[in-house]
Amino acid sequence: MTNASTAGSELSRTPPATPPVAAAASRATLVGIVALLAVAAALVHRGTGRFWGDLAAYRTGAAAAAAGDGNLYQVSYRGADGIELGFTYPPFAALLLRPLTAVPAEVAVGLWTAASAAALVAVVGLILNATGVKPDRRPLATLFAVLAVLPLFPVTGHLQAGQVGLFLMWMVLHDLVPGRASRWCGVGIGLAAGLKLTPLIFVGLLLLTGRIRAAVTATAVFLATIGIGFAWRPTDSAWFFGGGLLDTARVTGDPRTILNQSLAGALARIADTPDLAWVWAVTAALVAAAGTALAVWCARTADHLIAVLACAGTGLLVSPVSWHHHWVWWVPALVLLADRCRRHGHRLGITALGAVWLALVASTSWVLAAPGGWDLHFTGLGLVYSNLYVLIALAGLVLLAAWLLRRSAAHRATGAASRPGQPDGFRIAVPE
Repeated sequence: MTNASTAGSELSRTPPATPPVAAAASRATLVGIVALLAVAAALVHRGTGRFWGDLAAYRTGAAAAAAGDGNLYQVSYRGADGIELGFTYPPFAALLLRPLTAVPAEVAVGLWTAASAAALVAVVGLILNATGVKPDRRPLATLFAVLAVLPLFPVTGHLQAGQVGLFLMWMVLHDLVPGRASRWCGVGIGLAAGLKLTPLIFVGLLLLTGRIRAAVTATAVFLATIGIGFAWRPTDSAWFFGGGLLDTARVTGDPRTILNQSLAGALARIADTPDLAWVWAVTAALVAAAGTALAVWCARTADHLIAVLACAGTGLLVSPVSWHHHWVWWVPALVLLADRCRRHGHRLGITALGAVWLALVASTSWVLAAPGGWDLHFTGLGLVYSNLYVLIALAGLVLLAAWLLRRSAAHRATGAASRPGQPDGFRIAVPE
């Protein structure tokens, strides 16, 4: 009788499984969302000829590179808004983007949007899988999470510009989320770095956390992409890796623009001048050291996935230019932390995440800055408003440090060894 009562009590505390019909309907809805976004994007571009400027720059650069060596960084795409966008990635990226030049612009926009939306769904699925959401409940949870993150300005801005960041994030997470260890770990990071150099920061995380084999694999793949680029377009490769990659003027005309959510942009807006090279260099070095140390500490003693997100946030902060759409890393951060807070009943945490979600949605108003003539110069509360992503990310690193210190103190006080789930259940196993 006691055993039966206990079993009944345990069963009552177990979340009911999602019915197969609901799971199938969730998957079908996700496919429908991806298709709807792709068709809508193609139709909007065909009807207006506007938006998707970054994708147009990719196609322009890939077409120029296909025409011969030495052309890739000499051409640019001029949008309807008069802004010229050049190709800013390694030649290897132009090689992979060549198929986009074989189809009409609206078809390229539709295909790229579909692939980007699918990558978004895949990222959410990876995070939910890593947090332990059961497979039968995952489709519905993924649907709710995707619907929640779609309105975020980093996501809408990414889809509207036709950026590459969602693919890079998926490749990095595919290597780094716990439970996915394999002999091929590092390939995704290496490929991502070959397309855009910023994912190289994760090679440092691998090295500092003792995952030498994965770090070597990532480095080898990255070097292979450079070699392919030199073999294909040696002149363009020599220009890019010979110093062209450091030319931030090709990325932004003025770092003070509100859409540049990096430390460099924040410092330039605070001082109201773009000429802060030394101040930025010192500040970025300090933040890079502190953020990396926190990520390594977190990976070794607490939570590997949070460590990956801390590393990503650090990279975005210290990069000279981090556009709003580069901050798609808010997606896995919000999904992960929302799941943790829900599981452990952290009401204050849920409230804080709700406030962050509202801020990320409200930042859509930044698109009005340049047309409205109020970009570049900010004072008072305008400095808070114009630096939201930087402030939230810095606050996140501070909170992470406080959590790790509290956790370490609790272990010392109790004399307990550091074990998974202690003291607050926020740990995920670190892949071997």
